[in-house]
Amino acid sequence: MNESKERLKKMLEVMVGRVVTPGDVVALSGLPRYEVLAAFHVLEALNLVEVINEKGNYKVYKITNLGLKLLKALEEVNKATIDITVSQAQETQEVTT
Repeated sequence: MNESKERLKKMLEVMVGRVVTPGDVVALSGLPRYEVLAAFHVLEALNLVEVINEKGNYKVYKITNLGLKLLKALEEVNKATIDITVSQAQETQEVTT
């Protein structure tokens, strides 16, 4: 998995089962503050997280069902393997047809 997908996965993972501020995500994930703050704008626009409390610039978020689906897909990417081996019988058949 490439680095940006891994960072996104890490952000979503720390949000599961809790309400968080971007500062919480920074502390729990170890990701840079500027990166987390920028990502929250995108995550909110894509409905992957939702604001559950807001006072001025202070926002508390939770992950949405869509965010959970994305996290599951990102986890599955690590589990997926592609088998590209071809048996000798298949090679023979392909050559003769």
